[in-house]
This record gives sequence, C-alpha cells and structure tokens, in this order.
Amino acid sequence: MTPLLPLLLTLALAVPSKDSTLEERRAEIAKEILPLAGRIKRQIESGDVAALLARVPAEGLRCGRELVPKDRVERDLRAKGSWLHAFFFGGPAATAAPGQPASLKELFATAPEVALVVEFRADPSSDTGIPCVDYRAKDTITPGAPLCFVRRAGQWWFTQSLYPC
Repeated sequence: MTPLLPLLLTLALAVPSKDSTLEERRAEIAKEILPLAGRIKRQIESGDVAALLARVPAEGLRCGRELVPKDRVERDLRAKGSWLHAFFFGGPAATAAPGQPASLKELFATAPEVALVVEFRADPSSDTGIPCVDYRAKDTITPGAPLCFVRRAGQWWFTQSLYPC
C-alpha cells in the first residue's frame, strides 16, 4: 500500500482572496478533507464500490448543467467497461499515456508516495469555493479529475467532478 505523504497544499484556484479569514476557513475545511481523502484512497485500493457510492447524494451528481442520477452512477461504478469504473479501479475502458497509471487504483499501487492536494474551486453555492482533492505522485500524470465535495447535514458528498463534463 502506497503511503500518503503528510502534505497538504491549499490552493485557491479561480477563487482568489487576500482575506485571511477566508484562508483560515479554507484551511479548516482542508483539514477535514485530508482524512476523508485517505479513507477514499483505501476504499479505492480495496475496490469498495459501495463505500464510494455512499458518498453520492440521493439526487445524483452534477455534470455541468445536467444531473447524473445516482442509479446511473452506481451502474457506472460497477460496470468494468465504463469510464467511471476505469477511472477509479481500472479495466478495459482505462486508458493512459505509456508508462502512466490508467486508474487511481493503479496510481496507488505503483507510486512510491502519493501526495494530496486540496484546492478550492469557485462555486456560487459556497463562499469558500468547493474543496477538491487531487492525488499526485512525482513524474506521474494523475488519472481523471480531482474529486470535489460539498458538505450537507455534516457529511461530505461527491459533487460534479466524477464525470468528464
């Protein structure tokens, strides 16, 4: 199992700010997201589709201006030929540049160290921006897109970033 580096970068992408209070709130959010990202990494390594699906809101996931229903997300996570399954776990739909991992599971299995980057993306529903996690390894192209989250009723849920919209 690849260790996660105890590295936390908080970047303000598309949400510039010189407000120290905003930066402090983002730092607190990033501290909450870091252990969640570690749990998600272990769930991906073990192929735990149910655990990932438990982070998908009942209404599904935003994809641009569209909504992907939760039942489709579940089908795609379980279907070995789907892009979403390939992004997390690998499989026939997984593609990558030569010598690069085709899935997050492969990245975790092959990289000696993986760093977590928490960035905040502009979103009209959040004054801090939405936190997104990117798993990174030296000299490696990370498969897919960062995993973004929204907090509802005290729990972090996936949002918008799981599909290439």
